[in-house]
Amino acid sequence: MQSCIGVFKMELKNIEAFLMIAEKGSFSEAAEELNITQPTISVRIKQLEGEFNTILFKRTNGKKITLTDKGQEVYGYLKDAFTLIKKAEKTLKSGSKIDNNITISSPNHMGVNIMPELLKVLYKSYPNLDFKIKIEETKDTIELIKSGEVKFGLGYIYSEKEFESHNLIFVKVTDEENVLVCSPTHHLANKGMVNSEDLKNERIIIYNRNFFVTKSIENYLQELGIKTDKSLEINNVGWIKMMVRKGVGFTILQKMIVEDELKSGNLVKLNLPTPIPETPIYLIFNPETSTELMEIVTETLKRILVK
Repeated sequence: MQSCIGVFKMELKNIEAFLMIAEKGSFSEAAEELNITQPTISVRIKQLEGEFNTILFKRTNGKKITLTDKGQEVYGYLKDAFTLIKKAEKTLKSGSKIDNNITISSPNHMGVNIMPELLKVLYKSYPNLDFKIKIEETKDTIELIKSGEVKFGLGYIYSEKEFESHNLIFVKVTDEENVLVCSPTHHLANKGMVNSEDLKNERIIIYNRNFFVTKSIENYLQELGIKTDKSLEINNVGWIKMMVRKGVGFTILQKMIVEDELKSGNLVKLNLPTPIPETPIYLIFNPETSTELMEIVTETLKRILVK
């Protein structure tokens, strides 16, 4: 209890300064972001270090500012506390006013295929609400929903257990099929079924290697004996499809992403002897989301994706 009391004695602006420096890795950049001077932000950190009676930051490689071991220990607690306090502040300021603005988050390529139809349903169901779309990867979407900035979002999740402690609502919509595609002019285009021997000297074009769907696909290819060291990494799905159409290499993407190109003949699907792992698509809701909204969104998404 004594430690909790100590936290409430701390000034919120000092905690804010601490979190911003940890995020930016720089006193000057953090000060600029908070619209204060560098001496001011330095004073705030000294005050906070005085509260903890410890050093919170250290300088590495001469310039980069990083958290000390003690700083890392308290970072998560202070971040959660700051988020909750700001949320409470927002609630008190808004009084009984109903929030007519709902923010939705989604990965870029998923949103392109889903959001237009989803928004048509939402605008029809809630004509007096305003909707805002944020383009974020799954991990960032979850953090934004936790903070209350986003009401609900879409994401790729292989294990709900990983997020059990987040106190959010996860609804699995479907397992999306992944397909191997190439240009119609590619020398393998008419083969239909290909194997690791056919692909061993081919270039694979992949999406961001930090993306866990990409990691799953790379593991699958390696199990087939297909090396991915001869690859081209691009962080834009539109560019990947363009490169494949031009014959630069082949790729594996979700079927919904390349459906139009497959129908038009601009891309050709190739089959592998072992099925490509599917990608689980989830809806993630803030627990304060109304049951009606969750049901409308879930039913709409299943209608769009489950065929």
